[in-house]
Amino acid sequence: MELRNKVAVVTGAGRGIGAALAENLARLGATVVRADIGYPAGTQEDRNHLSLDVRDGASWDRLRDSVHDRFGPIHVLVNNAGISARTDLLGTRDADFQDVFAVNAFGPWRGIKTFAGDLGRTRGSVVNIGSIYGTTTPPGGPGTVPSSIAYQLSKAAVHQLTKVAAVELAPRGIRVNAVLPGVFRTALLDDLPAEALRARIEGAPLARAGEVGELAAVVGFLASEQSSFVTGALVPVDGGYLAAG
Repeated sequence: MELRNKVAVVTGAGRGIGAALAENLARLGATVVRADIGYPAGTQEDRNHLSLDVRDGASWDRLRDSVHDRFGPIHVLVNNAGISARTDLLGTRDADFQDVFAVNAFGPWRGIKTFAGDLGRTRGSVVNIGSIYGTTTPPGGPGTVPSSIAYQLSKAAVHQLTKVAAVELAPRGIRVNAVLPGVFRTALLDDLPAEALRARIEGAPLARAGEVGELAAVVGFLASEQSSFVTGALVPVDGGYLAAG
């Protein structure tokens, strides 16, 4: 599995899972553009670290122009940037709901639109980062930790976006897949009490949290030509969590 002579863009690459995904693609030989809202825009940017606010269409356009100037058309787009709001259905504010959707759902849609021309020329691959909680609900009931309804709905939207884009873009030679991470120890779980985190971990038959390298390996496979007949797939990387129901 190798990505030599390929250009990849990874969003939300400034830390956590995004940084791990970018590092693995680079190990596989890709030239990786790490795009993140935390990188300063303008002359302070270095060659491979570019500013991107996935909520802003103009920011996507600027990213595309910068990537073209520096590296040419891309072969891989990894839509990883994501946020959450730890509130339940009735407690979620309009502003929080809209912001989560702007990052988690609008961002991947706009990214695919922005780079579709490139990906069609290079017969490229899109990998979206979904979630098991776009398919099922976290453990718990009344009085437990709120379920992050906006996050769950936004990830369900990413799953459907993956399927629609896979069908519509197949004639252009573009593959679109998603990975559905289970429980990984990332900043999105920092606000969970230990008992709630343990319940989520124990929901998987493998009974442990995932390592980011395990997720990065699946993303690398879907980005590479070894998965050339895989498109429209939602691939759980969850220790069996979804299989256990």
